[in-house]
Amino acid sequence: RAKSPLYAIDFSSQAAGKRIATSKRRVRWRWGYTNQVALQHGHTGNDCRGEEHDVTLVWSVASGKCQLLMDGQEVQFIVSRGSIVDHSWTTKGNHVIQVLAHASPPMSSGQIQPNFRQYDLLIDGQSFFTMPKVFELGLVQNQAAYARQPDDMNHKEQEEAHLISAIQNSIAEVRHHRVEKRENKQVHEDSSSVGSYSGRSFY
Repeated sequence: RAKSPLYAIDFSSQAAGKRIATSKRRVRWRWGYTNQVALQHGHTGNDCRGEEHDVTLVWSVASGKCQLLMDGQEVQFIVSRGSIVDHSWTTKGNHVIQVLAHASPPMSSGQIQPNFRQYDLLIDGQSFFTMPKVFELGLVQNQAAYARQPDDMNHKEQEEAHLISAIQNSIAEVRHHRVEKRENKQVHEDSSSVGSYSGRSFY
């Protein structure tokens, strides 16, 4: 039976920039510490849920401002122009939490490492994406062989879909802004031509 001390609940990533969506990222992980007593008594799934937490990364790639929150409380606020966020801290019970995030994925498939993830959370060295899900607690026979390849692909596809959607939204926003700017300029020019005669303004 799986006696993993950790389990994954939920992961989400979204572009949150006001004008250009991809300029700001909001990434959230939710996980829990397994109820080992319940596991030892042969319970499975929801019966093995224990203390649960969440970590949120809010990262403005444009300004370099980065905020890390755990359970809604700010853990760290930094300003860095780098393309990578790598920050660790220790919580009660001497658990080490690490957030590792990249501003963008590698440019070519040849540069992608086998276990590369654009956003990752590690608890005591274990990646969020290798943790069992709640319904799997107490059921997985061999944790070492628990590769989770299909689920990893789902998370990667989800990240790529978010990124593609954010890029498309950003392009649409920029085009809309340009159209508005052109229209405002045209209205201003038309108003100037109507409101003036022989160099004198009627307004």
